[in-house]
Amino acid sequence: MRRISFLSFFSVLLSVMVFLIVLFVMNGMNKSIQSRIIVLDPNITAYFSSDNEVKIDENPMYHGLKFDSYDLIIRTVDGQFRGSNAVGYQQDDFKFWMDKLTDLQKKNKDFRSYEEDSTSDLNEGEIALGVDIARSLSLLEGDQVTLIPIETLLLSQTERPLFEKVTVKKIITSDLPDLDANAIFFNRDVSLKSFRSSLSKVSGYHFWLKDQADLDKAIAELKTHPFKNVESWKEKNSSLFFALFMEKTMIGIFLGLAGLIASSSILTVLALIMSQKQSDIAILKTLGLSNRKTLLLFTQMGLWISLSAIGIGTILGVSLSYYLEKNPLQILPHIYYDSSIPAYVDLRFAAIVFSVSTFLALIGCYFPARATLAIQPAILLKQKN
Repeated sequence: MRRISFLSFFSVLLSVMVFLIVLFVMNGMNKSIQSRIIVLDPNITAYFSSDNEVKIDENPMYHGLKFDSYDLIIRTVDGQFRGSNAVGYQQDDFKFWMDKLTDLQKKNKDFRSYEEDSTSDLNEGEIALGVDIARSLSLLEGDQVTLIPIETLLLSQTERPLFEKVTVKKIITSDLPDLDANAIFFNRDVSLKSFRSSLSKVSGYHFWLKDQADLDKAIAELKTHPFKNVESWKEKNSSLFFALFMEKTMIGIFLGLAGLIASSSILTVLALIMSQKQSDIAILKTLGLSNRKTLLLFTQMGLWISLSAIGIGTILGVSLSYYLEKNPLQILPHIYYDSSIPAYVDLRFAAIVFSVSTFLALIGCYFPARATLAIQPAILLKQKN
């Protein structure tokens, strides 16, 4: 029983510690993704109705960039194809976006690629390309590609397809899958003029908030304008964050079940004590130990094992998670969007885990200890004699 008790103690300790560390690491990864989205992805996107442009005044809550967007096919000189989404800004607006990317890269040295060169001028016939598109098509800066509207696929063989040849001026690394794998940037004033009647054209404003707390207020203000639709970054990325939430939930459930299975061994210890020490319990009762004190004694025995393991596991889990939060592990290669292993400690969640674990431990120790109430000293000692 002593060996089983030690195994139970360490299994519960390890289960609680790993449970907290894994969930806090996933919190850190989610926060890392969210921080990059807030910086690089538009906080609010407002779409025009058809070709009816909407004029907006300067507002201290946000900074707006007018954009044109096309769904295009990119074709290389050696015949490789790939779908993409082209976004056009004015020269100053694209420089604003590139400055935000440069600032983010300076703060996060674990980016897959980092360059001090922040040249952001896109002239006529020049584009900036996401790094994953460039890698999949084996493109380098200075290469020439052909851009074709997506509706060209529906044309008959007798019709001449619309296309434009452009040069890759810059390859951009944002560490956001949607941008790196799909995005093309161009100067909307001088490039892709022949595509302005394309059926896939979408126009509107991209807004970046100066304070994320003003998100709901800014959306309400923009909806007073005749935009076709106003969408926040939370709505746009709702599928991504729901998938991350489900992933964290499922991992938490399996780790929680592992902890429950490990803690069941404590019930085994109590059950063995009840079965092997019945005579000793009967003698204690004969000497005057009441049923309530007997129940309390054996409940405390289980709680000493379980609560000490839960407490030490919680302290170790939170401490290691704090260390990872301050010193993210740089052990993954830079081919991943998150090459580091960060963490984000939520003390409220840790307190909830400790409280729930304590409650379950109390129930798990109380009910096996109730078996002592069924022990009748006179009958048991008489049978023994």
